[in-house]
Amino acid sequence: MPPTPVGEARPKKRRLGKLAAILLLFLAGLFVGRYVVPAAELAQTPLQFVAVKEGERQLVFPTFWEAWDILHQEFIGEVNDRNLFYGAVSGLVSAAGDPYTVFSDPEETKQFEENIEGSFSGIGVEIGMRDGAVTVIAPLDGSPAAQAGVREEDIIAAINGEPIRPEENLDDVVDRIRGPKGSSVKLTVLHKDEASSVEITIVRDTIHIESVKMNITDGVAHMEITSFNGDTPKLFTDAAHEAARAGVKGVILDLRNNPGGFLDGAVKIAGVFLEPNTVVVSEKGDQEREYHSKGQPILKDQPIVVLINGGSASAAEIVAGALQDKRGARLVGQKTFGKGSVQEFKKLSDGSSIRITVAKWFTPSGRSIEDAGIEPTIVVENNRDTPADEPLDRAVEELQTLLKV
Repeated sequence: MPPTPVGEARPKKRRLGKLAAILLLFLAGLFVGRYVVPAAELAQTPLQFVAVKEGERQLVFPTFWEAWDILHQEFIGEVNDRNLFYGAVSGLVSAAGDPYTVFSDPEETKQFEENIEGSFSGIGVEIGMRDGAVTVIAPLDGSPAAQAGVREEDIIAAINGEPIRPEENLDDVVDRIRGPKGSSVKLTVLHKDEASSVEITIVRDTIHIESVKMNITDGVAHMEITSFNGDTPKLFTDAAHEAARAGVKGVILDLRNNPGGFLDGAVKIAGVFLEPNTVVVSEKGDQEREYHSKGQPILKDQPIVVLINGGSASAAEIVAGALQDKRGARLVGQKTFGKGSVQEFKKLSDGSSIRITVAKWFTPSGRSIEDAGIEPTIVVENNRDTPADEPLDRAVEELQTLLKV
């Protein structure tokens, strides 16, 4: 455009029109409120990274805020901003497509931390995903769920008559099962190898986890670990010292219906039976890492038989696999659950958290635990129609054979 001659006045209306147009664009959302540009005008993607200062960046996504505003302006009911916010973060994390990568708001995070410490209120059942179905890994020993008849490897089809929805993650299901102490919840479950489902009503109660139990009979220590909680390594080490002082000749390590817990606990407990610095498990993800036994090998010279079943998962599978690979331990029972992924717990600034899958577990010989599980040396099923404990009886037989060699 040629320059305006000196002394010639610019058209005033034209200038005012341009100013008004600019103002209208501004008010329309070009840089108003949360929008960088209206989502409808984006040529390719509604996600844009905008630098705030060096070393930092801010994600500006107008489609999100458009939806937020429309909900507030047009939704017929009340809108809770807190629920919208945490729901959005939860959806972000679940979109990763991994059932074990989950977001928990501050209240859920507090419940999780209480659970892992060993005392909480609920029905006492650990769940996981198998073939797209919510599956019971194991009911905790003596819990309301176990007493009501919930079994390992049960598929949960509905809660209080409402089916499990495909979009629900494991934390969503847990939230529906939880409730005040003394209240009841009805689960519709399909037992393994049965054709029709059953409804089980369970009264919620405070769950106290006794993670280590032991009895010694005829020189054999039957040591049961029901979960790997924060206090489990110390409890088990104390029991191992007691067994050693009693002069036990052999050990039956019972990991049935043990849904897992802390990795560190699994490594320390495996170390009770292994030479120091023995590989217990390897972690393979972006980086590879080996975890070695530590602590006192109190029972490394005693023959050992390990009991496992479909309710043995995670840390329990790590211990079973390590003892099978490094001690040649005989595993009696049924194939384990196959929960061999590594979740890292990340606490966020507001008290919420993310549990994120960062790697997978492999036994010392290189076997993947995830999905495949740990196969028993000797397959024995427990007949629920009899009071006998067939897998335990067979484990005792195997141990007596080892003691005679």
